[in-house]
Amino acid sequence: MADRLRGNLPAEITSFVGHAAEVADGLYALSESRLLTVTGPGGVGKSRVAARVARHARRQFPGGIWYAELSSVAGEEALTTRISQALRRPDLRTTGGIAAALRDLRALVVLDTCEHLTGPVSRLAEALLRWAPDVKVVVTGRQPLDLAGQRLLHVRPLAEPDAISLFAERAAAVDPDFDLAAVRPAVAELCRGLDGLPLALELAAACLRSQTAAEMRDRLRERCLVFTCVSTSALPRQRNLRALVDWSYALCGAEQRTLWAALSVVGGGFELETAEAIGVEAGLPEVRVAAVLGDLVDSSIVLREQNGEGVRYRMLRPFREVGLELLEARARRRLIARYGAAPASALPRQGEGLGAAATVLSPRELQVARLIAEGLTNLEIAGRLVISKRTVDAHVRNILAKGHLASRTHVAAWVTASLSSVRRSAFLPMRDIGPATFG
Repeated sequence: MADRLRGNLPAEITSFVGHAAEVADGLYALSESRLLTVTGPGGVGKSRVAARVARHARRQFPGGIWYAELSSVAGEEALTTRISQALRRPDLRTTGGIAAALRDLRALVVLDTCEHLTGPVSRLAEALLRWAPDVKVVVTGRQPLDLAGQRLLHVRPLAEPDAISLFAERAAAVDPDFDLAAVRPAVAELCRGLDGLPLALELAAACLRSQTAAEMRDRLRERCLVFTCVSTSALPRQRNLRALVDWSYALCGAEQRTLWAALSVVGGGFELETAEAIGVEAGLPEVRVAAVLGDLVDSSIVLREQNGEGVRYRMLRPFREVGLELLEARARRRLIARYGAAPASALPRQGEGLGAAATVLSPRELQVARLIAEGLTNLEIAGRLVISKRTVDAHVRNILAKGHLASRTHVAAWVTASLSSVRRSAFLPMRDIGPATFG
């Protein structure tokens, strides 16, 4: 019996890259609490982090680590059936029966992908915590459970060095001749363009069978890459980014979908005041916008980021792309004109004349972009404008996001082309400007 109860945690098939801090935080949280909820946007690596935490903690649980993947489960009865299968106890048919079976064990139960089952999973976790005193529970999902005593671990996209390492490792598995040193600038731009999202990086690496890293970087500007790369994953929601985002969209209510679509016009970060203005214009009551934004944060569709200047929010690229698709064309044009940037597909391709930077960026962002074009570093720009370097860093991130640009070099080219276009138009003779220009 003891051998049988050691658990069923799946072995890792690929290397674990990045998220070392989250794993360490998760181990500490699990030592302090009996319920750990791992949250974060789709494709960020919640399942891998939770499994790694469980694997490192295995010696604390002689009764076993019991894992159940729940993405295809619908309803309480199906949930108890899946858990009883995971425990290798098909005779267990109720939540109470599962708790009773684990009552005398020091065990860890890992419930993976629970965002569509928050009610049933909350009741199961509560029963385990109440009636099996030596059992601990790890839950993964895009939002917290409604249970007292849980500790939250929020998994964020990978920092650039880890993103590059992950892409390189997966790329080498696809192409044994892959040489990161030869294409590092293109890979770095690609990783930034994909927001360091692990699933997006793995899907992109798989595309190396038919494309180069430089080609993927260029296609990313035109939205051709974001949803086209596919995987043979056994989980339908992870076979491509579109399936992953659609999974999140299906779990949203009408208000959340409305605000999601409206906020997608914003490139880079935004503040609560901006979200409220956009939400009202999209038709939401002003008193509801903050709460709905909170729902999107809880669901990991919008990321909440704290810095020295206060709280800001941002949406990862796959969620923005779908949001832009959902907006009615007239509303999209109106909101973009007031608050955001044109979608990637609307930006000119390389060699076509970049133009329009002044219509996309705020006055301060345009000022920063012009100084980038002059070759100044962020620190030098901060000194020139008498603002903090942190503020300049934030402006640069916004410029890259709004322009769907991958590097400072692209920013310089964009601004230079825009200014050249303005100068050319300023000297056009009146007879060359047709009546439609004034319409």
